[in-house]
Amino acid sequence: MRPVHDNRVAWLLRRAQLWPLPMMLMAALLASRVYAQTTRPLNVVAKPTEAVPMASCVTAQCHAEVKDFKVLHGPVNVNACDACHKLTDAAQHKFELQRSKTETCTFCHKIDVQDMPVVHKPLQEGQCLSCHNPHGGATAKFTRGRTLAELCNTCHKDVVAGRKTLHGPAAAGACGSCHQSHAAPFPKLLPAQGPDLCLSCHTEMKTQMTQVKFTHKAVEQNCTNCHDPHASDFPRQIRQSPFEMCTSCHEHEKIKRDATQSRYKHSIVTTDNACLNCHTAHGGDLARLMRAEPIKVCMKCHADKIQVGKDKVVASVAEVLDPNTVKHGPIRDGNCGGCHNVHGSEVARLLSKPYPEPFYQGFSVDKYELCFSCHDKQLVLTQRTEGLTGFRNGTQNLHFVHVNKPDRGRNCRACHSTHASSHELHVRDSVPYGNWQMPINFTRTATGGSCAPGCHKAYSYDRENPVQYTPPTQAPPAPATMPAAPTATIAPAANSPTRGK
Repeated sequence: MRPVHDNRVAWLLRRAQLWPLPMMLMAALLASRVYAQTTRPLNVVAKPTEAVPMASCVTAQCHAEVKDFKVLHGPVNVNACDACHKLTDAAQHKFELQRSKTETCTFCHKIDVQDMPVVHKPLQEGQCLSCHNPHGGATAKFTRGRTLAELCNTCHKDVVAGRKTLHGPAAAGACGSCHQSHAAPFPKLLPAQGPDLCLSCHTEMKTQMTQVKFTHKAVEQNCTNCHDPHASDFPRQIRQSPFEMCTSCHEHEKIKRDATQSRYKHSIVTTDNACLNCHTAHGGDLARLMRAEPIKVCMKCHADKIQVGKDKVVASVAEVLDPNTVKHGPIRDGNCGGCHNVHGSEVARLLSKPYPEPFYQGFSVDKYELCFSCHDKQLVLTQRTEGLTGFRNGTQNLHFVHVNKPDRGRNCRACHSTHASSHELHVRDSVPYGNWQMPINFTRTATGGSCAPGCHKAYSYDRENPVQYTPPTQAPPAPATMPAAPTATIAPAANSPTRGK
């Protein structure tokens, strides 16, 4: 119920708004007097000048705050004030403690730190009352403050202030979930050390760690190497962004250099969840802590085309997921890293080694360094062979014929699909030539095959019965005014010509 004086003062001030200035001033003066008169303490009791019964120490007029708690300290509850206080001057109503501050508490409460190496500083100094209210509190421990966190923050800095992601106990102000109040066997008053403390709550993670084949070394050391136990500005209370967090340990490896300094960067490695897009942070059943088989991890993104900026599109390689296609060796083995440097590269399309893009170009071995890291370079260096390749007309090596030219050699991509194909030899159905999908029209036979592509007339070849062709008459030189043929670029991919074509 609102005090009477509030109503009287409010009435005077409302009326004063309608009066001339002199009357307003008089009304304000009168209101101040009314307020002063009506807010004086009622039933003021004079300080006793002689000893009084302890049952009368706490009344509505004297020491009322001593019992204004949800839970009362035992002596207070039974009015045993002399358990802690003694009267020293009845006339002046003066008291002092029965014993020293420390002994006042330990007279009843036996604090056994059990030879713990770490003791809370207030307890060491006998400052029990800096944490506990001797009369009562919101809980049976009589701690000061509305929450344990509020109490702890009176000495310790606020460990969650302004942070975005809070650890459950810190968010609830339950410091005692991880820290012991009086003494502990480990620094920072922790009852356990390293993962043992964290896993006492995170039991699902504890179970998982006993079942995986590979455990992250950081997990075996200390969870707080990566996680802030109180709060953080990053998900899962990690101390830094995922990329910075991981490379704070792995910076000595080429991973960080590849990811940040390479000419061609893989954005998934450095943004958002960064490393955690592909790797699990704690442990797993796959080497390098991969979340899934490498090819499955890659195909989470590359099953669909990816728009990069306004003008660039990374083509889909959905054919890799088709069970009916014939896979290139590294794809068959589930190892995209066989051709790509997945963290970053100096070669376009994150290829680990050079592999050219133009349809036509002068041949040199170093341009096909990627292909020749697996395939024998003699495939395109040897003119005649009886067993080096199946793509031959008798002993004439047709790989040599197509690729090994000083100016208009065909790229491996011109005939072969990089990732997967409907043909056993990874021969394309068609190849991008500018904006045209140029058909290959390849047919295989028991001893050879044929093709009728858009780049030349139909030809057949046979390893056992070579097909005889009359070399075409050389065309006359083009007029000086005739424009040169455009150079086409083939769709992206690392390619690997195979034997047996």
